[in-house]
Parts: sequence; C-alpha cells; structure tokens
Amino acid sequence: MALLGVMVFAGLGVMRAFEAPTNAGVSEHVFSVQGHRLAGTLVLPPKVDAPPIVLIVHGDGPQDRWSDSTYLPLVNALVAGGVGVFSWDKPGIGQSDGDWLAQSMADRTKEAVTAFEYLRDQRGFTHNTLGFLGFSQAGWVVPKAATDTGAGYAVLIGPAVNWRRQGAYYTSRRLEREGHTAGEIEQAVAENLAENDRIFQDGFTCAGRDDISTSRCAFVRRNYGVDATEDVLAMTTPTLVLMGADDLNVDPSETAELYAKNPQHDVRIVPQATHSLLRARHFNFQTPADWTVLAGLRFLLSGSHAYAPGVLDEISRWVVTRAQ
Repeated sequence: MALLGVMVFAGLGVMRAFEAPTNAGVSEHVFSVQGHRLAGTLVLPPKVDAPPIVLIVHGDGPQDRWSDSTYLPLVNALVAGGVGVFSWDKPGIGQSDGDWLAQSMADRTKEAVTAFEYLRDQRGFTHNTLGFLGFSQAGWVVPKAATDTGAGYAVLIGPAVNWRRQGAYYTSRRLEREGHTAGEIEQAVAENLAENDRIFQDGFTCAGRDDISTSRCAFVRRNYGVDATEDVLAMTTPTLVLMGADDLNVDPSETAELYAKNPQHDVRIVPQATHSLLRARHFNFQTPADWTVLAGLRFLLSGSHAYAPGVLDEISRWVVTRAQ
C-alpha cells in the first residue's frame, strides 16, 4: 500500500507538470452556441509567431476540456512541437451550459464551427492556421465542420463512419475478447443489431434496458442513422487520419478504405496502437470503466510515452507543415 501511494503521488505530480507547459500562453475563453455559453482554454506555444492552432473535438461521453486530464500529455507534446490547442467543456460539463446528451451530430458540428469562427473573428487568428483535431465520434463532426469553415487542415484519430456498423464492430470485438466462437459472435451481433434497430430506428422505447438511461436512449436514437461517407468524400481540407491497428471501438480497415478514396487525405494505420493511439500492449480497453488500476497508474507515470512511438511528434510536424 505504501508503494501504491508513492506511485499515485508520483503520477499526479507528472500530470500536474503537463497542466502548464513552460512559458506557454494560457487563456480562458467563453463563446455562445444556440443560447448556451461554452467555456474553454487556449494554450499557445512560446516564442512562435502565428502558430497553428488545433481545436479539439471530443469523442463520446461527458468530457471536460482536457478529458479529466487525460489529454494533457497530448497537449504538452503539441505545444512543445509549436502547435497551439483550443479545447472546451462539452455542454453541461465543467463550466459550460447545456446538455451534451441533447445534441445531434449536426448540433456538435455547429458547435465546432462556432468555436472556429470565435477564434477567427473575435481573436484574430487566420483561418489557414486553424484546424480541427478530433477523436472517434468526431468522425461525424469534423468532415462537415472543416468544409463549412474552410479550415486549413484537420487531424482525425480513430474516426467512426457509420453509427450502426460501428456498434456492430464494437460488439464483435468485445465478444471476441470474452472468448466466444466466430459462430456465437455472428449470431450475437445479428441479434444485437436487430434489437438496436427496433429501439433506435423503429421508434420503440428503451424500457427494460438497464444498461441505458432515458437521456442516453434519446441521444442514440437522435444519432443512430448518421453516416459520414458523403462528408468525407466531399472534403477539400487536407486531413491526417490515424487509426490504431488494434482499435477495439472503430473498424480501422473500414475507415482507412473510405478516407483513402479522397486524395486530400493522408491515411495511416499505426501498428500496435489503440483507438486513442496509446500503446496497445498496456492500454487497449474499450471504455474508461474497463481500465485497471495498474493501467491507470502506468498511464500517469508514462505521460506522452503512453502513446505509440513517434505518433505525437508526427501529428505536430504534419500540422506545422500544413499550416505553413
């Protein structure tokens, strides 16, 4: 227990060090979307004139601007590489008003566009230096937002394409890790899809489903039919798409195949990497609830080294090159 305590305090010390990169310019901002005030933080790299700035578009869940501090190693690496970062609390989380579960993907896109316009029009940053950095569910947000704003670039990590198919893939990988046979998995996925279609597509209720709240049920029903295919193919924004080869949440092959059809996209599958591009050997979990205590401590102590080798530097270099 004494050793565990030492590891916890050491890990927290590491994370605190990421909160204020040396000499970085940190400022707080508030902008309004559809009558709600959203609060965020802008971090600028020191001694860099007109740096590129990525606007973070969260994945699923009730995330604050730094996703409970788990973004901090990424933010620190980007700032060290000369890239600024702007991120905000989801509606109803942290210091932001509203309710993220009441949003559609169109609402989320409007939110991202408004944040972009705020930095461009109110803070004086040029549109070519501004771009998006999105995770997972951001695959249904960033392609349209980048097109609508004329963003200089975009980076997508583990972006989903089709909500329904993504759910089937997620279920199949979960069952696979539980040791089910191929036949059992095929049958279970088919039954799960039929149940989801009945609830979320055909207008039935989630009554009797202990695994989903009323508000979550409404959120899924609102977004169950989303598909990013048309927006991805229509993009003219240079986009770096990074998929973890061991992604348990989104099918890396499906996403890579679609994005590769657009010549504006630079598509890469990162070996031995997770949905979030962490090292799969230590951090490959489908949900935050799946994480073990040991994995959490390892992440705290690893910082940026928790990511697949070289991937954070690769993102920074790519963004800087595109912005120039």
